[in-house]
Amino acid sequence: MNPRLRLVLVAILFPVLAAWTGISLAQEKHFLAVFLAGISLWGILAWTRGPLAEAWMLAFLFFGYVIGNRGFAQISLVGQAPILMGEMGLAIGLPLVLLRGMRSRVLPLHRDWLHFLLLFWIALGTGRIAFDLRAHGFVAVRDFAMIYYVAYFFVARALIEHDASRRLLHQAVLFTFAVLPGIGALGMSFPDFFQDHFSINGVPIIYYKGDLLATFLFTGYVILVPPPSSSAGFRDGWRWLAAAASLVLGLLLLSRSSLVGLLVAMAWMAWARRWRPFCTFVAVCAVGLMAVTVHSLLQKQDFSQTKAYAIYEVALSIVDYSGTRAYVSSDSSNKGDNNRFRLVWWRNVLTETATTSPLLGLGFGADLARGFVLEYYPTDDAEFTARSPHNIFVTTFGRMGALGVAVLAAFYWAQARATRRTVRAARRGEMSDDALTYQAAVWVVLISACLGVVLEGPMGAIPFWIMLGLAHQATTAAKPEAAAGAETETTA
Repeated sequence: MNPRLRLVLVAILFPVLAAWTGISLAQEKHFLAVFLAGISLWGILAWTRGPLAEAWMLAFLFFGYVIGNRGFAQISLVGQAPILMGEMGLAIGLPLVLLRGMRSRVLPLHRDWLHFLLLFWIALGTGRIAFDLRAHGFVAVRDFAMIYYVAYFFVARALIEHDASRRLLHQAVLFTFAVLPGIGALGMSFPDFFQDHFSINGVPIIYYKGDLLATFLFTGYVILVPPPSSSAGFRDGWRWLAAAASLVLGLLLLSRSSLVGLLVAMAWMAWARRWRPFCTFVAVCAVGLMAVTVHSLLQKQDFSQTKAYAIYEVALSIVDYSGTRAYVSSDSSNKGDNNRFRLVWWRNVLTETATTSPLLGLGFGADLARGFVLEYYPTDDAEFTARSPHNIFVTTFGRMGALGVAVLAAFYWAQARATRRTVRAARRGEMSDDALTYQAAVWVVLISACLGVVLEGPMGAIPFWIMLGLAHQATTAAKPEAAAGAETETTA
């Protein structure tokens, strides 16, 4: 293009865009301004030749969904239209990753069981929703999110091949989990303050779902505890402080599913002879229980209403599957009801799906709560909005039948094998510390997903799939000194 003509076009186009943006902002329409700002920022990041612009986007989404949680997940980019951050990020990131792959003639895929199973999971869900759209419309798309969020794994896995982008995402994970306990404590203590002063179009930017906050606090604890190979110093100091704060706040939330996930993650670490997370956990629990017990004994009230007795009942409720035990503490009185809530809902979904469509499920958009509400709330006229029965396997069976459950179970099996290989390599000193911590940390989320709504929504699913991409890449990369030693032996 002629330089003079290009200059004239730019001189005409930019003032028009500026005026249009100003008019939109005056009418409280923010989409055009956000879009233009994003394009400008994207161009600056691409020009700096550091981490890829898509990696910055994933780092922002990871931070937003972990820190903002349910609030960030409800922010729409276009007024009341359902154009959310996660969907916009996927619509931008996935095509760019595919285009980069086409330019370099390298597919963003790896030939292993994990990639194959996740691709089959997406294909199966896409085939299922093709029949559900006519019957349920947009509701089917909303339920289908648990499938298309998996694409974030492939986006993250492709970006991590770029060294600068991998370092950025790793630093974003550390920073996010380091600040989570402080912001999480404030968000849980002063929700009205965040509602009134930190909101967009009436939607709070930070609004926490208690059990999901506990899940990420425990995930952050596993990742933040410094490995034995690290050198003592300021870096270890802030990691210890953030890890301890994450553990204490997570324990105070009394989330049983997250606690079980943490125990599984620490078991993987202990198998690899990494005892720091477990020993720290035991020490904090011992000191905390002693302090709570002494404080409870000094209170002039019935011991059954103290915090110490509440912790005792919460521990017992983990094995009270039917929820029939009587709970007397006000802090734990709802635990039995929570167990019955899940048990009744699971039984209803399993029975209805097995009777109606056991192989392919009831489909996306089907109301999995209908039979449960009739049995559990027969006289309650309030609207029941939850759509997932607090178990990723039961949700999958209801949506995609036995075939979907088989693929999901195979994914859990493949991930367990990958973690086991990592643990064995770490025992021999042939695997990096990051690989082990990421592989263990993802199990906090995987176990929590079996007892809560985690992978069905963006605030749990998107950070998880990004972390899984980091874990998979770190596992496939051998520890530098081990690789150097193997090369020396080969040369000799």
